[in-house]
Amino acid sequence: MRHATAGSIALAFALTVLATGCHGDSMTSAQLTQSPTAAMPGLVKLVPRSASNAAVVLDVVIYGPEQGLDLSGFAFGVAVGDPTLARFVSESSYVQTALLPGAGQSVLLDVDGTSNPSLVQVHITEQGGGAGNGIAGASAIVIELAFQVQRAGATTLTLVGLDGSPAHAINSTGGAIGAVTFDGASAGIQGVTTGGGGY
Repeated sequence: MRHATAGSIALAFALTVLATGCHGDSMTSAQLTQSPTAAMPGLVKLVPRSASNAAVVLDVVIYGPEQGLDLSGFAFGVAVGDPTLARFVSESSYVQTALLPGAGQSVLLDVDGTSNPSLVQVHITEQGGGAGNGIAGASAIVIELAFQVQRAGATTLTLVGLDGSPAHAINSTGGAIGAVTFDGASAGIQGVTTGGGGY
């Protein structure tokens, strides 16, 4: 289990991102696309962010504005359809901007993508008590996750629940927030490997 405190960076959107990696005389390119589900306040969705070589980065985004949510945490998984094609890359810290800790509060992110390569488990909790926050702007980052494309092929990334419970946002009393819903449609990663002279 990894433990990291939250960072904060500006959110950027991209419908499709391309990653290219060279392995000897071959080149692997990865295309990451989001689901067709339309953005709406309270929706949590996988959104492509950036690419570097064969590594792709996506944001789990919550859309706003939705001021009265009392957000204090999230519990969900990202199911990887084929973990031999898309491998989760663990980080020493993870970016999030959805939870806004006040005085005496902090945010703990627990991410486990190694015990089961087909399921990245995410638990985000606000420590220190007190009220949670809403989403004032158009969107915020629940967490930023990276994947490494291994070979040619196609697979999916899907938001799912954990331990028999649906994916959910958590309020300051520990209850699920009904106004927050998780996209049931999948994002996709397609890898293409072609021959070449390398570089």
